[in-house]
Amino acid sequence: MTRIHYLAVVFVLAGLAAISGRADASAMRGCGACCAPCAPCAPCVQYDVVYDVREIQCLRTVYETAYRSCSFTRCRPVYETVYQECPDTVCRMVYETVEKPVTCTVMKPVYSTVQRPVCRVVCEPVTTWCSYCVDMGHWQRPAAADGCCAPCPVWVPNIVQRRVPVTHYVARTVTETVPVQVCSLVPQAVTKVCRYPVCRMVQENIVRRIPRITCRVVSEQVTKQVPYTVCRQVPYTVKIRVPRCVPRPCASNCGTSPAPAQQQTDVERRALEALGRVA
Repeated sequence: MTRIHYLAVVFVLAGLAAISGRADASAMRGCGACCAPCAPCAPCVQYDVVYDVREIQCLRTVYETAYRSCSFTRCRPVYETVYQECPDTVCRMVYETVEKPVTCTVMKPVYSTVQRPVCRVVCEPVTTWCSYCVDMGHWQRPAAADGCCAPCPVWVPNIVQRRVPVTHYVARTVTETVPVQVCSLVPQAVTKVCRYPVCRMVQENIVRRIPRITCRVVSEQVTKQVPYTVCRQVPYTVKIRVPRCVPRPCASNCGTSPAPAQQQTDVERRALEALGRVA
């Protein structure tokens, strides 16, 4: 777009220069009317700004990503486990059972029967007599008077005393001799064989396999796709509006001096408006 603006400004400035030259010539001819005899009036010419649509070719930068194959040698570490045999002497524990006679004292139980007095409580029955009163009365209906209803029966009491046997138990402590079996411990010497484990150290030669990690470098060929940016120019067409001045005839006004200045002002105004639309 910068190139388009530049072309538009060039065309506008060229039109302004042509118009200004004609306006100055007209002004000089108008000024000579006061100092010299009047010359015949030149035809009045006005200019219109018209726009032509033109197509121009421009270039646009296009960036693309491409890939290329690159081969290189790479060193890769390889770790391996290697076993190394090393002789060594170790002490191994050996367990054995040893028998040893031991004399010890044990307590032997001895059982015997002895007579031992024992107290116990004995309940003996005791019978006594108890007196109580019993009402042995009866119901008696008295005689009714003449012309009256029969009266209610009347209870006639008869208290009789009776005696009944009552048995209750009385506790009594009795001492008896009872045979009791007792146990007593008697010390006795006993000889027995005791077995106990013993441990002794025995030296032994062994071969140990000690692992060790080794590293070696292996070279290998590697192919890798490497991206890179490619720049190319792509043409495209742009339409622009180019201003130009077209003369057209107008009515002649020889008696008035401000006409050329007014004509010049209108042309400049139109050119500036055209420049603003292009910008």
